[in-house]
Order: sequence, then structure tokens, then C-alpha cells
Amino acid sequence: MRNWTARNWIASCLAAAWVAFASSFAAAQEQKPASPLAASLSVQSVAVDEGGKESFSPAKSAAPGDLLQYTGRYGNMSKEPLSGLVINGPIPANTFFVDAGRAVSHKAAFEVLIEGEPWQVLPAYKTDILEDGTKSRVEAQASDYRQIRWRLSEALAPGATLVTTYRVRVEQ
Repeated sequence: MRNWTARNWIASCLAAAWVAFASSFAAAQEQKPASPLAASLSVQSVAVDEGGKESFSPAKSAAPGDLLQYTGRYGNMSKEPLSGLVINGPIPANTFFVDAGRAVSHKAAFEVLIEGEPWQVLPAYKTDILEDGTKSRVEAQASDYRQIRWRLSEALAPGATLVTTYRVRVEQ
């Protein structure tokens, strides 16, 4: 039962990520016959051996404690540069962001969203409510991030492909 649930959980996360990504381009597709941006998002299980060497395999299922790596590929299919691109990375329910392994192939600002806060660059902060009811601003941990995104600093050239990578761990 656990593998079946985990398998459905991975499939649901991938489907939700695709729906979220596809819906962001729906308006553009209504005006033009095809989107200028081709996108794909894949997820792999990350295994680390005793020597610290990592190996990757397609994530067909996941269990508590598993480390997953998301890789997004976004290609400019048009003959014009695409400017103002913001690429969102899903952090599925029952997982938390792991800062190790985060990468982007083009110059971009990395931003995070923490519950109750606006989008922020790192270091990000959150508001804690103390026992006496007062509020305190403290630096947020990677596990506090609910969404992540990259805001490209420069236009994506025609024919270029942007690659993003980040990791999440399945909650125990």
C-alpha cells in the first residue's frame, strides 16, 4: 500500500506541476497559435552511497526521507528573445525544499515564498509570534519555503534552453 500511495503521490505532484505550468501560458496560447516557450519538468530519486557519490534514477515512487531532484528545461522556440521570464518550481505537499543541488543555467534571481510573507531573495525572513504575543523577524530556513522561482535577469535568446535544478525531501 505504501508504494502505491507514494507512486500516486509522485504522479499527482508531476501532474499538478504540469497543470500549473501549462495554465500560466494559456492566455498567450489563445492569442498565438503556439507558445514560444517549450517546457518540461522531470523528477529523479537521488541516492547517496557511503562515499558520498550521488546516483540518479527516474522517480517512480517515493517514501518518507527520500531525496528528489527536479529538473526543468525551458526552450525559446521563437525567433525573438523572451524577456521577463519567471520560472516557478513546485514544492509538493509533504515535502520540503533542500537548498543543496539548486542551480540555474542563466543569470537569474532566486526567490522564495514563505507563508504569510511576500516573495523574497535570500536571505529570506519570516515573522514568528512569541509566547507573549509579540512578533519577531527571524531568518527563514529552507524548510520554510512553500514555493520557489527564478526571475531571469536577461532575455532568453532564440533557440536557447534554460535549465533549473532543485531538490526536495519527502517528509518523515
